[in-house]
Amino acid sequence: MTEGAITFSARILRKQPDLPRYIVVKPGHVEGRTKSFRAMVRLNGSPAFERNIRPWGKGSDVFFFNLTDPQCRKAGLDTGDLCTVCIDPVDPPE
Repeated sequence: MTEGAITFSARILRKQPDLPRYIVVKPGHVEGRTKSFRAMVRLNGSPAFERNIRPWGKGSDVFFFNLTDPQCRKAGLDTGDLCTVCIDPVDPPE
């Protein structure tokens, strides 16, 4: 984890079973960012994996990132679970 890493609690969400799981990132966790950025992500201390953190759009100020089934399994998480998220940005703020 580097100096610019952000840690917070979040719930694993999924709109419907055939869509990917995702985590919502509140704007206070990504201050100064307005565009998508790459980051290394850890869930509950699991090994880090790369994700694109993207603006939700549609007039919202939140960001989000999708999770694959293997990423959730490795962290021992499922839809609806609360977890500790660590985002370590790879890309500098624009």
